Amino acid sequence: MTTTQILRTVKGLSVGAILACSVSYAALAQDVTTRVDTSAAVQNAPWAESVTITINDDADTFTFDSDGVPSHGYAAQYLNPKGAPGTPVAEYTIDQFDIVDSAEFFTESPINTEITTLPVYSDTVTDTALGRIGVTLSGAQLFNDYENMERTIVAMDDNFIHDHAAFLDTCNGHALNDGTSYHYHGIPVCLTVDLDVEGDHSYMLGVLQDGFPVYANQDINGEIIGDDELDECSGHFGPTPEFAEGIYHYHLTADEAPYSVDCYHGEIEIAANTGPGGGGGPDFTDAAAALGISADTLRAALGGGGPPDFDAAAETLGISVDDLMAVMPPPP
Repeated sequence: MTTTQILRTVKGLSVGAILACSVSYAALAQDVTTRVDTSAAVQNAPWAESVTITINDDADTFTFDSDGVPSHGYAAQYLNPKGAPGTPVAEYTIDQFDIVDSAEFFTESPINTEITTLPVYSDTVTDTALGRIGVTLSGAQLFNDYENMERTIVAMDDNFIHDHAAFLDTCNGHALNDGTSYHYHGIPVCLTVDLDVEGDHSYMLGVLQDGFPVYANQDINGEIIGDDELDECSGHFGPTPEFAEGIYHYHLTADEAPYSVDCYHGEIEIAANTGPGGGGGPDFTDAAAALGISADTLRAALGGGGPPDFDAAAETLGISVDDLMAVMPPPP
């Protein structure tokens, strides 16, 4: 029984019945904090051929290696906004987009990340940043809901279609503006159509950076779960096909925002600022994601090394200096 189901059952009961239920609820609360080893589930998951999973039992971690290209492929064309999304793309006019052919535009974006296999639940949540928040079976990345650092533009609510080309494809994914880092903002239906079974709980889609697994929106007995049945991070505790005794896990949903995961309920280390070569310079990850480009593209536009030329970078990126400066990290 999930937390939500217990809370619903408690409504309308007598005081004695509520006290009887409290034992089960206390046990459930304890289960949320019980550490579960995910290594077997990770090792046995049906990862795409482009993905290499390496389990490190000594460190209680696994390493995910991928070329970043989703196993299901791409749409033929996408609408690629010109410049940084300062306003919702649904408000753009068609001349503010490039229509790009994916075969020529998209590029491999190698991913190498180490994730714990003994995730730790935390009562304190940590906001997910723009950029990768998790990895998926297809070899592609999972992002949170947003297209901007202010967390006001929700990608799934901001789709725009023109002449059969869309901002997001039917898998709820797209690449950054420079053709790198294909990622999902919602349920990757190109995976779930072959993965999930009607009447059953969803199967594991991947793992978030805090180590907890992520699923689509089928809960126990295949019941569709919505955001109102999940906690503030789009998660809850319960059994899944891979974890029969239960584990804290996340769900991607389809009813309303948040469609993805906007905070971690697991302990996670936020990487310190590191510039090119790890020399202690600014971290351009969030700024680049806000501009819809890769961190390498942003570094190159800024000059790569030495004092950055913001005027030249803005011209190279096709945006205003004000838009560029609005997303830049503070000096170290």
